[in-house]
Amino acid sequence: MSSAGNAKMHPNKEAFIEGVDHILAKWTALSLAVANSWGGPDSEDKRDNMVDEIVEYFDGITSKKQAAEPTDLEELLLDIMDEDFTISLEDGSEKEVSKKLITIYNECRVGNFSTVDKLADERDALEARGGMSSAVQMSQAADNAAASGSGDEFSGSEDDEDEESDVEMS
Repeated sequence: MSSAGNAKMHPNKEAFIEGVDHILAKWTALSLAVANSWGGPDSEDKRDNMVDEIVEYFDGITSKKQAAEPTDLEELLLDIMDEDFTISLEDGSEKEVSKKLITIYNECRVGNFSTVDKLADERDALEARGGMSSAVQMSQAADNAAASGSGDEFSGSEDDEDEESDVEMS
């Protein structure tokens, strides 16, 4: 994440940046791209830069007193995924990610951090349950489980529970 101005950053913007990070951590396409280094050896840095680019997009519309346009944000997400990770998304997940980003933007603007707090709690629960801090690590664990033939790395043995806590955004 960007370190410029963190000392005096407004709490609403801090919460928004945290929310963007949480949403991107749950985005399966991005998580797989980073875990598999589809963006090269600096894939994690590219993911962090993606957070910055999204925040800059919202800073721009805020300064112009415009509303966030889902199609513009979707296009930004698609462009970043294509340019940084050489991925052409066809699953429509950028629409759901865009929708969630706009939701937390609108909430954080007015000091409502409920969705960001919920996302943080979900991420903390994943860390506590499996020691994983991101969807990238979950993907790596899934790859390891597939390689070893074991599929119960994440939670208990109930498959229904796994589906409910899936990190996919669509």
